[in-house]
Amino acid sequence: MFSISSSPSFSTATQLDKNQRSLNQAIERLSSGLRINTAKDDAAGMAIANRLQANLNADTQITRGVNNGVSLIQTADGGLENINDLLQRSRQLAVQASTGTLSDSDRAALQQEFTQLRTEIDRIATETTVFGKAPLAPATPQPLPVKLGDTLPASEVLEPQFRPYASGVKSVAYLPAGTQNFRLEMDSLAYDDDIQLFTTDGRHLIGTPLAGENPDHVWQHQNISSEADANLLLMNPSEGFKSGAQYDGSGLQDGTGQYNTNNLPVTADYNGMQIQWSGDGDRQYPDTAGQSGSSFNNGRIDDQKSQLEVLAVNNVTEDLLIFVVGEGNFNASATWDHMPLEYTPPPPPLGPVSTDTDIVVGADFDSAMQQVTIKATPSDSETLGLRNTSLDPIEQAQAALGDLDRAMDRVSEYRGSYGAQQNRLEGVAEAAADKRTITAGAMSRIMDADYAVEISNMSRAQITQQAGTAVLAQANQRLDSVLALLR
Repeated sequence: MFSISSSPSFSTATQLDKNQRSLNQAIERLSSGLRINTAKDDAAGMAIANRLQANLNADTQITRGVNNGVSLIQTADGGLENINDLLQRSRQLAVQASTGTLSDSDRAALQQEFTQLRTEIDRIATETTVFGKAPLAPATPQPLPVKLGDTLPASEVLEPQFRPYASGVKSVAYLPAGTQNFRLEMDSLAYDDDIQLFTTDGRHLIGTPLAGENPDHVWQHQNISSEADANLLLMNPSEGFKSGAQYDGSGLQDGTGQYNTNNLPVTADYNGMQIQWSGDGDRQYPDTAGQSGSSFNNGRIDDQKSQLEVLAVNNVTEDLLIFVVGEGNFNASATWDHMPLEYTPPPPPLGPVSTDTDIVVGADFDSAMQQVTIKATPSDSETLGLRNTSLDPIEQAQAALGDLDRAMDRVSEYRGSYGAQQNRLEGVAEAAADKRTITAGAMSRIMDADYAVEISNMSRAQITQQAGTAVLAQANQRLDSVLALLR
């Protein structure tokens, strides 16, 4: 039967449409490199690949976090190594100070170095930081009190028990206004160290003269022999003086020839304050050879009693700066009935603290997160048990050996723990790298296109499309033959 039906044309057109879709899919996969470009390509495969991608991203971030943890450990261990070196030197000094052949001045010199080493331990502990963390800082927050320049309030420096300090041209502490019944006792040991009291604008209230007919040895030793020298070397904002402060010794009560640590003979009344001082034992006797065996103003103390100085202030009405000027080391203690907390308000920033650090080592999809905790390792002098350790007198030097041994044991324990944790984290990083490789391979097998197959499919689709186009033309030509009969 010869009819005018267009069924062959429709069938051919349908096949051409299918071929076109196959060709488009092959081109899409070849151009993207992926077998699954949309959910319709393989919904289940896409869901699996999505979970694998989540694991891959997690493992990548875990590796970064673990590397940061290793960096933290290495930084902390470096700080502990420095602290251990300081402890080794401190122990060497303690052994030396325990020897009975040393003079008082020799032992005082050792104490001065020990004090500086302890201060450096605290500095390393608080300033060893990485990623905003301080792994060696104290375990509890320490408020950073308000300073006058670099000078701390007396409540942060002085204690009721005698502690060693280093003398020089440097403020020891300041007395905030409002302090009541303050008393400072100072033992200069074998050195000539003298208490000096200043206002923040440069007025010298109590102490020894730095110029004039008979300037004191302690100032001469520090190359300060005139008001100009004092303005240049002493009146610095870093020491608590106001900017532009000028030395004024017009009201100085120096107490030359007066000395008594029980009934304080030197008195200064200033701005509603009654200030009392024992005087300087080195300036007690104007004779060349004094009755006590001390030579006048020679920079050395021969009589043990003359080593002591006492300062008392009944009611502080303005901030006062305490200096102990000299060339060596001294012990001091202080008491008071009331001293304002100068750092409120506003509250000061808190000092850094060491806290545990959690490092993520596992975060697979639909699984509980896994962590490794790097424990805090506070290594300040107080945590190490060295806050009140002293090398002077000899009994304390001998006791210091035990304190230093315990401190070194703790540092060694910290370093051993860090070493073990670093090895573990490096193992975690290697495992995460292997896992990333495996996960990436699994994703590739699910998501990536097989180029050999897709090129074959594209070639087949192109051939069938070309053939279909030719066949469609033939089918349309058949209808033209029917029209020719009608003509």
